[in-house]
Amino acid sequence: MAVQRLVLAAVAVALLSLVLNNTAAWSPSWVLQTLDSGRRRSVGLWRMCSLEGGRLDEASAGGSEAGTRGLCLGLSWGSDYAGYQESRSTVKLQFDMMRACNLLATVALTAGQLIYLLGLLELKFITQDSQWWEEAIAALFQLASFVLVIGLVTFYRIGPYTQLSYSCYINIAACLLATLAAAVLIWDILHRRDDCLSPRVIVISRSLATNFRPRLDNDYVESPC
Repeated sequence: MAVQRLVLAAVAVALLSLVLNNTAAWSPSWVLQTLDSGRRRSVGLWRMCSLEGGRLDEASAGGSEAGTRGLCLGLSWGSDYAGYQESRSTVKLQFDMMRACNLLATVALTAGQLIYLLGLLELKFITQDSQWWEEAIAALFQLASFVLVIGLVTFYRIGPYTQLSYSCYINIAACLLATLAAAVLIWDILHRRDDCLSPRVIVISRSLATNFRPRLDNDYVESPC
């Protein structure tokens, strides 16, 4: 029962990581950029918005999607909207890498949740007593943490007039939560293995040496394995 509660806690932490990861991905405030004209805009993985109520046209956006009007603009793979004194090739690499890592982390965290739910259904091919059930969940959560670290590391170099915004920090929190969920499961797996590989110990209760008399309670030892 204690093991199941620990797995449930780890899955709940990973679910929170999944929510934060998607929140960061779809918000338009990953970085705050200052343009040549002094105007500012916020750029996310999939959206870009003006911070001063202006229009994101060809002059202000500086991108290939000319003629777009409005306060926000949808982005896609290969977008290279750079700030003042910022390399477009660097910005393109940063955001494409983060998009790929974000999607891969979402898939890994979702797959871990699904494997946990399938284990609760007690199907023939996957049960909570399966040797690989908890290990598979831990591996997926660790994969999500690893790829998020790779994506976030690409933002160590930004332009002098560009600042990281709250979405980036939300994604850092998602990465830490995924790491915590994986660490809890890995610790539990290793702890249970140590218990099962320890030498066998025979516990003799003192009640066995006494004269036999009817008792309502039984002396027993519960194995961790």
